[in-house]
Amino acid sequence: MPPHDPIDLSVRLASIVGAAHVSTDDESLERLSFDAIDPGRLMARASAVDSRVTAVVRPATTDEVSGVVRLANELGLPVIPYGGGTGVMGAVIPLSGGIAVDLRRMDRVLEVRAADRLAVVQPGVVLADLDAAAKAYGLQMAHDPWSVPIATVGGAISTDSVGYRASKYGSMGEQVVAYEAVLGDGEVVRTKPLARQSSGPMLGRLLSGAEGTMAIITEATVRLFAEPEAREFATVGFESFEAGYPVVVRLFDLGLIPALIDLTEEEPGDDAQGFRCLLYLGFEGYREEVEAQRVRSLVEATAAGGVDIGPRARLHYWDTRHAVAERWRDSTRPLRPTERWANR
Repeated sequence: MPPHDPIDLSVRLASIVGAAHVSTDDESLERLSFDAIDPGRLMARASAVDSRVTAVVRPATTDEVSGVVRLANELGLPVIPYGGGTGVMGAVIPLSGGIAVDLRRMDRVLEVRAADRLAVVQPGVVLADLDAAAKAYGLQMAHDPWSVPIATVGGAISTDSVGYRASKYGSMGEQVVAYEAVLGDGEVVRTKPLARQSSGPMLGRLLSGAEGTMAIITEATVRLFAEPEAREFATVGFESFEAGYPVVVRLFDLGLIPALIDLTEEEPGDDAQGFRCLLYLGFEGYREEVEAQRVRSLVEATAAGGVDIGPRARLHYWDTRHAVAERWRDSTRPLRPTERWANR
């Protein structure tokens, strides 16, 4: 029997994680072979729509992840870590079969250390759940992408995801201070939860943005932040993107970096007063800082020809920023990839 025979592989994986957590049925293999990519984005790799993993395994512990990786090494099979499946670049598509390691059973917030402003979490924790755990202590998870209701911590770290408030707080990778991870030979390593070390490379950032190619993250220590004392918004309309862009550059040159800044072109909505190019601004921090940033930003924007159209459009943008993810979760995720491709 070949070492990659699905039946033999299932039996051996079941000995590590239990038979209930190993799948080789067509639907499971299809679902875990793709993220949220649309086939149109595959372009020259259009044939990848036929790719499938050989097996799906759902470990619950670091030791189980290590066991799966050691087995894959023995059999010469690729290993593909799988988080929330919300990526849109096809990063999880298997090029030559392999084992999809679905980490969504590892979904616990292990500890919130409020005094240290840190949370210790497993990779399958959904971002919204981590934020809810932080809020119980008057803290917040500052990583705020559109996919908060559906993306996982491990996936956000592995892609070094950038959220709406990255200008103030940085990318997800910049908010991680330590990892536990399983290397390609199955060895488990841990980095120390240090903000900075006195010598050597900063290993705490090594896996951020690695897309699961260097190790499988099994635990992360993540920075939390205090809830801001104040938060205000502003929206500025411009005749064109070219007219608005110098304002963004000017704000950054001044060192005035809003928590949220987004210059976008879109069809004018009810709140846009006819402008197709809008600069959305959000400020958060202590009250005096927020007010000063808002006032100076509007001075710079209007001096460059922008029109202050008030916070209403920005508030709508803020309130609905996760709506796409919620719709995807409720109506698209239940479909198999081939079904949603056919229905797009």
